[in-house]
Amino acid sequence: MAVHDSVLVAVNSAAASVLFVAGVAKTVSPARLSRALNALFRRSGKGFTRGHVRLFAGVEILAALALAGTATRPAGAWAAGVLGASFALAGVLGLVRGGGTACGCLGAAGGRPLGWPNVLAGSLLMTVPVLNRAAGTAEPAAYFFQVSTGLACGALLLCLWAHRGLVKDLTRPLPASR
Repeated sequence: MAVHDSVLVAVNSAAASVLFVAGVAKTVSPARLSRALNALFRRSGKGFTRGHVRLFAGVEILAALALAGTATRPAGAWAAGVLGASFALAGVLGLVRGGGTACGCLGAAGGRPLGWPNVLAGSLLMTVPVLNRAAGTAEPAAYFFQVSTGLACGALLLCLWAHRGLVKDLTRPLPASR
């Protein structure tokens, strides 16, 4: 496997991990992002509903899975780029308008409002179509196995990072019983 293929696998695995974890988190708990978007766009009433957030989450999950297949990789890469642009735009709007509601990004319990982390993550995701366009064709079976494994490992690491407070609680020694 050439270095170029390794870079392609690493970038697509990382992008797929971020999109997959973000999509699953939005599917399970859409209320926080719904509130953050309504506060950001100053919409009351129905505005962005949980259904809208879950639909967006479905697109994220499909884009993540599309990045793992060789035949669907170009579509997944472009979807990742468009989703990245939406993340960056939401981050810029959060910085400009000063939305104070936490978005619950990646399922984090605490979290910050939309801002610089969203701009950075979105900007990085916008590079995925460029890299995929420049890359050659990878061997299908090896590419699928490597990106799928990278997606699973990356998703696990992202979940551990997002919930590091819970992990810390699990690793503390139990109080001595008397």
